[in-house]
Amino acid sequence: MVATLPRVLGLEDLLVLEKPVRERPGPLVYFSDAEFTRLTKGAVVLKRAPKLTTPLAAFDLWPGGGMVQSRCESPPGQICIGQWTPAGPDHGSGVFLGCRCTGPDTTPTPQPTPCQLMLDSTPRFRCVGECEGGKACRLARFQDPSSGRTTLSCACRVLLQREPI
Repeated sequence: MVATLPRVLGLEDLLVLEKPVRERPGPLVYFSDAEFTRLTKGAVVLKRAPKLTTPLAAFDLWPGGGMVQSRCESPPGQICIGQWTPAGPDHGSGVFLGCRCTGPDTTPTPQPTPCQLMLDSTPRFRCVGECEGGKACRLARFQDPSSGRTTLSCACRVLLQREPI
């Protein structure tokens, strides 16, 4: 009996996507430790986990080194799966990571945020979107000290004078 294993996608594979990946089982997205450090450079480091009011991209340590992402941290009552979407007419260049959420009919779907997580050709994770009130769409990261899981979030944050966008 042959088991179907997920395909492994790396940084180069993501940057050349032409259409959303809808494979079953979902692909395993892998970044080396050096790639992940480069990709998250400039992110605001959070001292505690962000509230789960919207789904967040989560990356787990891989036993041989590196980080993998295959699902999203889900708000209560939801199950969210990460969906990588290449650039298109609705959004600019880069590959966007969104979270598709489902739950029981009585559970409300999480509200979309004005910021979206994007992997650009630099390559680097960044957040894009429109914020109001002098705020900027910024990437933040939190690493759980017990599990090593890193959560990335995009939110409208107040910029300090010395911070570049």
